[in-house]
Amino acid sequence: MSTLKPLPLVKPFAAIFSWDRALIVQALVGLSDLLGGEPDILSPEFPVIETKYYEREMGGGLFKTYASWPDLITPDRLVAIKLASMKLETRHSNEDRRMVNIDPGYVFSGGLVLSTGKFRGHRLHLGHGIWGELTLHFHQGEFQAFPWTYQDYKTPEIQTWLIKMRKACMVRLRETGGEG
Repeated sequence: MSTLKPLPLVKPFAAIFSWDRALIVQALVGLSDLLGGEPDILSPEFPVIETKYYEREMGGGLFKTYASWPDLITPDRLVAIKLASMKLETRHSNEDRRMVNIDPGYVFSGGLVLSTGKFRGHRLHLGHGIWGELTLHFHQGEFQAFPWTYQDYKTPEIQTWLIKMRKACMVRLRETGGEG
């Protein structure tokens, strides 16, 4: 028989991209307001070269940054964070075209989870039309990709930053006595 336990703590994370640095900063501020503090880890900007999927809506010259926040949360907060992110995207849209894309998720001891409003067979419904995807699995000291993992999350340059975030998560878990 299963016994329910308290939810593990996880590190909030987001990938944000646009062609406009000011919009990325505004998204970071909006997420920081929601998460109660500024990012503790912020990657440099990386060009979005792995896909042209967003160019039709957002235009070319896109770049992405990856950020995490220091205060750990329970995973069930991801739905509210994704819904708030969608409102931020709408606020910064032009004629129903997003000018900034915000992909929140979380890092935990076992990997990285992203949230989305799009169903696919490997995604689980989290509530309110939001789906969760285990994007990376942490195994033998590194992140392992799945067939559905976005190309940028597979690159060594991005994984370097994601591993920094996971290490910070693990330190924070030890400090708080939490599990993740």
